[in-house]
Amino acid sequence: MPINNNGGVLNGRPLQLVTTDNKGISARGKDNFVQLAGTQDLVAVLTGKYSPISVEMLPEAHRLKVPLISVWGSADPITDHEHKPSYSFRVSLKDDWGVEAMMKRLSSKYKVRQACAILPNTAWGRSAEQVIQAKSGPQTAQFPVVRWYNWGDASLKEHYKACLDSRTQGLLFVGNEKEGAILIKEIAAQPPSMRMPVVSHWGAVGGTLHELANEELNMVRIDFIQTFTFINNKRPRAIYLADWILKNNGLKSTQDIPSPVGAAHAYDTVHLLAKAIDTAKTTSPEKIRDALEKLPAFQGAVKNYPKPFTNHRHDALDKSQVLFVKLTPLGQLIPQD
Repeated sequence: MPINNNGGVLNGRPLQLVTTDNKGISARGKDNFVQLAGTQDLVAVLTGKYSPISVEMLPEAHRLKVPLISVWGSADPITDHEHKPSYSFRVSLKDDWGVEAMMKRLSSKYKVRQACAILPNTAWGRSAEQVIQAKSGPQTAQFPVVRWYNWGDASLKEHYKACLDSRTQGLLFVGNEKEGAILIKEIAAQPPSMRMPVVSHWGAVGGTLHELANEELNMVRIDFIQTFTFINNKRPRAIYLADWILKNNGLKSTQDIPSPVGAAHAYDTVHLLAKAIDTAKTTSPEKIRDALEKLPAFQGAVKNYPKPFTNHRHDALDKSQVLFVKLTPLGQLIPQD
């Protein structure tokens, strides 16, 4: 399974990971992309969980002709854009079907008919809103109330009050762990009858939410969307990857692996990329882009990819990967029916 232990790529060249930290700032992410693109033998840039930063990098990826592969971003514009040929690929959830699944979860599990959405004023929030506008109807909840917040807001209380005032019965939330903790604490502070069920996007559990809102977690009904779990996963590569993570991080159980989607998406992405390099027989990013569209079937940790990408489809996952989890006060993400 390890690529470098098996001779690397191109008959003996090891793959190397170079990391940069954008600290959640789009301009810095863009600068990092340009800097990485100038690195000798760079084959692709893998991007993290902040969708707005991946979207900001798109013009540079196409100007410099370097593949951008999102392994954790979900905003639709990461792969839905006008650039031809497209240099962006994704092995991650896509809001088009992910947010729709969240909407259906509110109606199927919590019997919500009228729902409220609290969204960030970013490319990620706008991506989610477009899905809500396009897909709310009899099959999902209706969304009479959509509220917007800015990164760094210290409270979401006014937005939650607006949801209660309009008599909505459930909440769809898009945000990361900091905003997720604020929301959970403010809902937990309400009388029990005023604590709406919440279906949350996965950014909130991509960090240490269980530490930020530990005591309040069990007071709020909240489900988080995911595309992967190590728990009871029988896929051979998922078992292999879990064993490797446990051994190298001193963890006891698959339930203790943090951010399972990030790990599994990245694992599958690097294997697909290695296959593209060997297919292209070069480290030329343009040739690797072409090879990614022509990859053969691959049995990954997340799924079996019959054809990972095509020239019309740069998203490797689909809605059949969706599952929902609870977050425990220990930070475990436990799959739910």
